[in-house]
Amino acid sequence: MMTAITYTVNLKKTVLASVIGLFLSQSGFALQEISDDGLSQTTGEGIALLPTEFSFQLNGANSIASTFTSKVDVADNSNPGTGYLHIIPVGPLSSTIQTYNQTGANKIGKADIYLYGLALSKNDNNVNTRYSGQNISSWGTAANPWVLKVLTAQNIPNFAGTNKPVSYLTYEAPLYDKNVYSNPATAPDDYNLKLGLWLDAFVRDPSKVEGDAAEFCLNGATDCKTNTNNLRANRLRLQGVWNGLSINGSNLKLFQTLDGSSISGYNNTLGLAGLLRFNSLSSISTTGNIIKNTSSEDGVLRLSTREAAASPNLDKLINTPAIDGGAVPTFNAEEGLYLYNPHINLALGSLYQPVVLGVADDGKNIVLEVTRIPNVAAVYNQIYTNYSDLSSSTYLGSTCSQFECGTSGTNARNPTHSSITIGDVAYNTTTKSISADTSANVKGITFKDGAGGSSVNLGSAAIDGVLIQHMKITTKGL
Repeated sequence: MMTAITYTVNLKKTVLASVIGLFLSQSGFALQEISDDGLSQTTGEGIALLPTEFSFQLNGANSIASTFTSKVDVADNSNPGTGYLHIIPVGPLSSTIQTYNQTGANKIGKADIYLYGLALSKNDNNVNTRYSGQNISSWGTAANPWVLKVLTAQNIPNFAGTNKPVSYLTYEAPLYDKNVYSNPATAPDDYNLKLGLWLDAFVRDPSKVEGDAAEFCLNGATDCKTNTNNLRANRLRLQGVWNGLSINGSNLKLFQTLDGSSISGYNNTLGLAGLLRFNSLSSISTTGNIIKNTSSEDGVLRLSTREAAASPNLDKLINTPAIDGGAVPTFNAEEGLYLYNPHINLALGSLYQPVVLGVADDGKNIVLEVTRIPNVAAVYNQIYTNYSDLSSSTYLGSTCSQFECGTSGTNARNPTHSSITIGDVAYNTTTKSISADTSANVKGITFKDGAGGSSVNLGSAAIDGVLIQHMKITTKGL
């Protein structure tokens, strides 16, 4: 699969300062000693990190500390939530669009994206605020912290099937315990996070700097803020809030890939492998060999675009607090797309099927590629799953989900397949498969309007056992 990405990201100084402050804050990342009992269960060497009393949001340059813990964003000169990431389109427009722009009344362009107000805090079950102002009391435990370490894995098959050792740097979130999230009433804070953001998208003139009077002009006009005849007023605004989120169980590995491939770009280069787990706090029930996510609203991801009638600068479609300052938007309390109990568990590469970072043939653009699985039994046996014989000692791959993600011991199962579920789903512990609930009152994907909250329920969804055989992403226009 080939996908062209035509966006770059600029980090503003305020964002960089926030990130640096995040890692330097003693209250944010306090180093905690591990007990002797905990140390006795570990191998290798590394650094353990245990964030305590921690929350985070991107703020504007004039933010003041007193507003950091406010549960409601305050419309004053402190500008909380206005620190931003600017995603800029690059590269030429297609020949078809360029031809239209020569004759069309309105010019087509590429959209700049301002992602601002990014925040992480303790969940308050409010789907209309992106930041609760409440700290996460502890993200992990002394026995199960964040870990940065270097390990060596033995007997890893290279692309030709020859076993070799691989040393890798790994950064691991606390391990995920499915028995913890199953009881929302007692789940610790790191299984009950709140993630929120705002996003504004505009089509700007890429030759103009931010704030220029002509940045939103059409037809060569030089000032469309006071003369709106040639104004391109086309803002798209989004609020995203995920309540009840956990990323525990995620990890990222960095290493030098092995050799043995006929594709030279695969051999002895920078390799990555990741297990990305985004799970929601969900009540579960067990009957026999069936485990079910119930229809509780403990975890919900809401995406909304309709602002409240009293939202600041509602009629200014070329305004964003990210660059213009002023108050941040407020959204209708009901409208939006609601994804109840979303669970996203993505297996991206492994030590024997790495994700490689390289340079395209033009010598300028970047290639990010999940390498092809070679037609070598020693490699694909580690990845594939025999669904007719789940105890097979030959095929050692498995699906990572909220219910099960790899096993250890004899014939250990590697998490090589991904799963995405939304709403009420059931897991069969015998067949290791997930199915969506088809009952009439199931809750999963729901649309709500902004006038009374009338809803349309599309039911639940399950995408189970996704294996990335090969994926290649190339940037364009760098």
